[in-house]
Amino acid sequence: MTIEQTSRNPEPSEPFRPHKGVLLECRDFVSQRVREALARAVGEVDTELQGRRGDASSGDESQRLIELQVLIRRVGADLDRAFSTGFDKQFQERAGASSPASDFYQKHNGFLPELSLVEESVIDESLMVRNLSARLERNCEAESHDLQTRVAFMLGENDIDHTDNPIGPMAICETLKSICWSQDAGGELRAAVLEMLVSRLASDISTVYHDVNALLVSRKVMPNVRARAKRGKAVQRIAARRNGGPGQEDDATDIVKQLFSARAAAELPDWKRRTGAADLMQLLSGLQRGQPDLGLGGQTFSIEPEAAASGNVITRLVEAGLGKHVGTLDGIIIDVVATLFDYIFDDSRIPDAMKGLIGRLQIPVLKLAMMDHGFFANRSHPARRLINALAQAGVTWDGPLEPDSTLYRTAEAIVVRIQNEFSEDAEVFASCLQQFETYLVDQERNADARAATLTDRLKERERQELARQVARDSVAGLLANEAIPQVVRSFIEGTWIKVLAAASLEAAGGSEPAKEGERWREAMATLDELVWSVLPMQGPESRQLLVKRLPGILHNVKAGMQRVSMDEAAQKAFFAELVQCHAAAMKAAPAGPAATTGAATAAPRPTGRASTFRPPDEEPTPELLELDLLSRGSWVELKDESGDIRRMRLTWISPARTMYLFANRQGVRALALTRDELKRRFASGEARTADQEPLLDRVVDDVLDELRG
Repeated sequence: MTIEQTSRNPEPSEPFRPHKGVLLECRDFVSQRVREALARAVGEVDTELQGRRGDASSGDESQRLIELQVLIRRVGADLDRAFSTGFDKQFQERAGASSPASDFYQKHNGFLPELSLVEESVIDESLMVRNLSARLERNCEAESHDLQTRVAFMLGENDIDHTDNPIGPMAICETLKSICWSQDAGGELRAAVLEMLVSRLASDISTVYHDVNALLVSRKVMPNVRARAKRGKAVQRIAARRNGGPGQEDDATDIVKQLFSARAAAELPDWKRRTGAADLMQLLSGLQRGQPDLGLGGQTFSIEPEAAASGNVITRLVEAGLGKHVGTLDGIIIDVVATLFDYIFDDSRIPDAMKGLIGRLQIPVLKLAMMDHGFFANRSHPARRLINALAQAGVTWDGPLEPDSTLYRTAEAIVVRIQNEFSEDAEVFASCLQQFETYLVDQERNADARAATLTDRLKERERQELARQVARDSVAGLLANEAIPQVVRSFIEGTWIKVLAAASLEAAGGSEPAKEGERWREAMATLDELVWSVLPMQGPESRQLLVKRLPGILHNVKAGMQRVSMDEAAQKAFFAELVQCHAAAMKAAPAGPAATTGAATAAPRPTGRASTFRPPDEEPTPELLELDLLSRGSWVELKDESGDIRRMRLTWISPARTMYLFANRQGVRALALTRDELKRRFASGEARTADQEPLLDRVVDDVLDELRG
């Protein structure tokens, strides 16, 4: 959207958006893909109309088909350019610094203008575009949700309405409507062409948005958008219940609000006082124990032995007619619990084996939800925490979850215990939660203990790297002098940095590397002398001084070489080249003022113990933000050489945060990464933080969002 600039009433500048370039890339990507799909659609529509003309039963019908064919060809003749221009306009209107409504309000000094009537045709056109946009939305619901979440993030918003998505279906339909309405034709013909184009575009839109989401993941824009199931049958049943008859909509709406509010849920009637609830609870208890062919309201219900492990048995019971025999409150509770498990079964991150175990808790959880309405509103409810823990343990399991693994055996024992023991006392959920959390703590403790055997070596590696960094910082000023011969510069960057690093560690003892100590001062003095000796000499006095000092310089350089065990052949090769450098220094005229005695001029070098290491200033990027937010216990997904995803827990961070040690849940695999390597992996997509939001909390939030809709 273009914002007018005036000297009397300047508009605020557009807010900084770090992902603006990526959003523009997405605009161009979607525009290109939609234009390609529309080009195919125009050809298909033209062919279809041509065929229908041959089957026309009347002259009027044939004439209408001819007019439609002429119109679709006129639209197609300039469609590529027109869509590109129109889509860019729609993008600007939705991605601008402020909304059109806020701009209008500001320009009228805070007062709303006089309202005026809107032509009925405008309302009809707007409604038509909304209906067509909804048709596209239905064909790409999951992809559109993920894209909308990421676009909101790039726009700096917590959330945006689907109509405000600058690359969403509404923007596409508005663009196509403008193109069709720009043609000289009747409104009915233009509407027909628009509908035919959108209908054919519907088959491609899901792929387009899937690919643009993949593009955003590759650009590190919210790679971990939380999984969200498509609108399930249970939510549709609730919608049907809310619109099922006079008064039912209000009743259902109020009950849903109460279920998700702790204070209001406490006011709902106890299950024992609800009509038919006792019979329903008896049926569920029998199903929980595996009894077949149980009756309720003259109808028989049963669950196949393995059905709970492979799908939503509550949904199957409802489809079999269970809802006909329960009251409104119990019916809504059944619908909501069924929806919770719809989402769990649709979550691709949870291993199928763990889904099977959690699925066997469907009937106990339904019974619990009927008895304890706080289950929906209380995030600390033991049953919710248990399901969260089971799911999270499955998600963070490294590799396939097999029935013989300790996690599966432990979780299965807990599930079986709940199936056998739960009747009306929810204490069994709390006891099982404590049992499972103890197992997880012991497992992580064992994994940490195994990984800890590496920490001493990693600490020493970090000390050595910090010492090398101290050395590199100390020679940076000298290396900035381009008059130093390349062979000497290479020697400093390689061998002499090792000499300085060793001296720094020696002075530090067991603490941080230091720029102090006799050995450090000797190494720095030798370096100054070496650099001075290869720079052009000024006059006979400087040459005589070099001849006098040269034996001592060479002796000290050789001593440094030996301290770092430099290869004998490499020593001889360097000294041979150094002879040439000294000969050149004797003969060459000076390039500029230089000292005739003493060491070469260099940038000031601080002395004393190095300050605590901090990573160098780095541009704040998404991968750096993820890296800096890591703490002990964080879970990270790492892609190995074969492309498999390994889920690893951060068990240790070195004191200076230059080394990170990860271990898998089983404690049989450990991986140490430097800060630079981990940063590279985050940037390339080979590493990402695992979503640690409790599963059931996320699912309840999503279901509540759906119900509010």
